[in-house]
Amino acid sequence: MFKVVVSDLDGTLLNKQHQISPRTRATLHRLAQQGIKFVVATGRHHVDVRSFRDALGMDIYLITSNGAVVHDKQDQLVFNQPLPAEIAAELIALERDPAIHLNVYQGDEWLVEEELPWLLQFHDESGFTYRLVDDLSKEPKEQINKVFYIGDHDKLVQIERHLNQRYGDQINVTFSLPDCLEVMHAEVHKGHAVRAVLAQHGFEMSQAIAFGDGMNDLEMLSMVGLGVVMGNAHDRLKLALPDHERTLTSDEDGVAVYLEQLFSLDVDH
Repeated sequence: MFKVVVSDLDGTLLNKQHQISPRTRATLHRLAQQGIKFVVATGRHHVDVRSFRDALGMDIYLITSNGAVVHDKQDQLVFNQPLPAEIAAELIALERDPAIHLNVYQGDEWLVEEELPWLLQFHDESGFTYRLVDDLSKEPKEQINKVFYIGDHDKLVQIERHLNQRYGDQINVTFSLPDCLEVMHAEVHKGHAVRAVLAQHGFEMSQAIAFGDGMNDLEMLSMVGLGVVMGNAHDRLKLALPDHERTLTSDEDGVAVYLEQLFSLDVDH
């Protein structure tokens, strides 16, 4: 039987209002009472994710920035893998369509070059917000965990293709959402981070079940004992994992429904 549940946040554990539903919260608490461990693995920033952990009221490990950063239950940093400074500088300087918005996660901050108020709806629950800077190319390039571009999917696919041709295996380029292309250190992905966290506690990857909806979940879903693809998952992920289990959408409490059936839970909704 599985000993650990790992879940992405946006499009997976969170509904379209970017909230954890009462049903999902109740299900996770029932699992915790049975000794099942829970781990969050998300592309979000660690400062942002703390509010969701607090809302759950559970002591859980936080894998953030797609695996570049890991905090333990006591909120202590246990892993941090930033991009090489010279590559981060080139990613920031990359020529792009003005409609493609540049974002940087550096240390405890989220940096942008222009106001993006519509993006803040993702962070209503946490209150996490960006810091506006005039020119990111003039900022220090050390300790950048993630550079990401937001905009039209087709234009982002062109950037993805260019970056893969330019850097090859020097970086990890992935979509978290169709309109969000994210770039991390080559060795960074959720699968590696999950394996490290489980090993630290004596668990094998085969003892974990994971849920995800984006291409940044691909490695994690492939490496655990049971990887479950959300009903609302990116088409590219569904095509990449055609034989993986499916569940309902995030708005239909897909994670909770699957876990209730798998563990035969009787939860008050």
